Amino acid sequence: MNTQIVVKVVGKVREAEDIVSFELERSDGQPLPPFSAGAHIDVQVTPEIVRQYSLCNQAGETHRYLIAVLRDPASRGGSVAMHDQVGLGDVLTISEPKNHFPMVPAPHSVLFAGGIGVTPILCMAERLSNTSAAFEMHYAARAPERMAFRKRIEASPFGGLLVFSAISDGTQS
Repeated sequence: MNTQIVVKVVGKVREAEDIVSFELERSDGQPLPPFSAGAHIDVQVTPEIVRQYSLCNQAGETHRYLIAVLRDPASRGGSVAMHDQVGLGDVLTISEPKNHFPMVPAPHSVLFAGGIGVTPILCMAERLSNTSAAFEMHYAARAPERMAFRKRIEASPFGGLLVFSAISDGTQS
């Protein structure tokens, strides 16, 4: 990580089955660097583990960052550590936001998200909605209870534009 920012976990919420969000604020109370829709941060999960998580709060917010983490059973340690070891009041080191997935201006945007991949897409949808841009959003997951931020999306001004889909992975339960 290049520039390091020390943040405190001020919120930890179960967003869906196996998905937890973390609300982060700067430990020194200063504003966080601005970011654009689609950006991510590097999070120093443990001294040995750094993972990238998309920012999923509104891009204009500099008082906090919001990330969401899927607990992956095949985790190499990052998601399990975030779920099991990181809690309210904990201090983490993060990078400044980076954006390798920026939005491109278009007359009409079509956003597709699958599972936890909704995090950068949610930020994009909120940005498009705030600027009155034309767009639609499609969000698929294995089951409705695995759809992070579903209530937030349904309650948003663009909730009526959303198409939710539950996709079977082909296994039987």
